Amino acid sequence: MPSAKMNCFVDTNVLLYAQDPRLPEKRKRAVEWLDALADRSLAVISPQVMNEFAFNILKKFRHVDIDQLLGRLELMETFCQAPTTADTAMKGLLIHQRYKLSFFDAVLIASAISAECGIFLSEDLSHHQTIGALRIV
Repeated sequence: MPSAKMNCFVDTNVLLYAQDPRLPEKRKRAVEWLDALADRSLAVISPQVMNEFAFNILKKFRHVDIDQLLGRLELMETFCQAPTTADTAMKGLLIHQRYKLSFFDAVLIASAISAECGIFLSEDLSHHQTIGALRIV
């Protein structure tokens, strides 16, 4: 788990696993991480994460109605502290080129770096890889 002073950027996939009853082990682990981060006010996301989350819930979890989805987004809003700006798009492009990540993952990394997060929590990226001061977990 992260230290008490280290903000953790949460990738969209972690939030989606926390909602997915089809993958109980991944769901359990995602919920444990999210609870621990939320209890310590260490979780950070960006508007891009909220957008990706909503898109995927609408696409993959058709049983979730709009009011439920709005409620989940409202809960996430507290943690939406990382920017998605023209600068993160440009920095994301450079990260994409240098580290051979998908463009959208690279923009999330740029947002996490801009928000001065020390950890990037994701299943999609290489464990313990570092990009600047940001460590992938």
